[in-house]
Amino acid sequence: MKHTPTLFAEGFLFPEAPRWHAGRGQFFVSDIDRGQVFAVSTDGQRHQVYQGPDWVSGTAFEDDKTLLITNARSRSLVRVRLDQPDAPPEMIASLAEIAPYGINDMIRTPAGICFIDTVSFDFVAYARGEIAAQPSVLARVDGDGRVSVATDAVSFPNGMVLTPDGKRLLVADSLGQCVHAFALAADGTLSERSCFAAMPGEMPDGMCLDASGAAWVAAHGRVVRVAEGGEVLEEVDMGSTSATAVALGGADGRTLLITASDSYDRAVMARNPTGRLFTVQVAVPGVGLPSVY
Repeated sequence: MKHTPTLFAEGFLFPEAPRWHAGRGQFFVSDIDRGQVFAVSTDGQRHQVYQGPDWVSGTAFEDDKTLLITNARSRSLVRVRLDQPDAPPEMIASLAEIAPYGINDMIRTPAGICFIDTVSFDFVAYARGEIAAQPSVLARVDGDGRVSVATDAVSFPNGMVLTPDGKRLLVADSLGQCVHAFALAADGTLSERSCFAAMPGEMPDGMCLDASGAAWVAAHGRVVRVAEGGEVLEEVDMGSTSATAVALGGADGRTLLITASDSYDRAVMARNPTGRLFTVQVAVPGVGLPSVY
């Protein structure tokens, strides 16, 4: 089945990392280059909840009023109190020692362990063909702020999904052209990497899981719903724009929210911002983190 997305909201520079919070009845979206995080209601109205010192990316809820955010270029994980808008962010951890260039998306387990993508090279220069990519590790931040390497068995970790049983972590490897599945132990240890879905010729980015066990994966020119093993079950044609991430939410969990931008070239984006949110109504509701809180 092929879907055509519907425009939901616009006016962003480079939106990413969508989440749905059922208790608040809102989507949350990062506008990376502007360093902003927004709460977005189901009618498309948005409210800014955070302004970072530089780029932002991943978010995760500790509870209904507390949001964790990755400051991408300063490579820090901070805590923001949504019910205290004037309170300064609380520093949780610096990832500078294991992230040479930046950090990106994140996911938090119910036990309080955060897995955070690191970036070891200037990916903007890489996208222009000026430098070669370097392997980037997946980081781990424990509840007490301790930082370690969760795994180096990835090339460029990106979107992540925690299965509802809490026993597997799926990691989109954008340069490895694969969605990996890691066994996740109760203590947060990752092991037994397998390939959930190979995506040759594509760059898997942000993703989410539905109740059937299939994953919706943003692959820039399109969004695909893939079963474990790699079979493409459904597709969203993004036309001339590029999908960066997805989340399933809404009152019934069947609204697929897609973040997208026409370009990844920062010079082009600065002159002509094209960041938008799109939606598609799907049959199977979302489950699992980070999409559904």
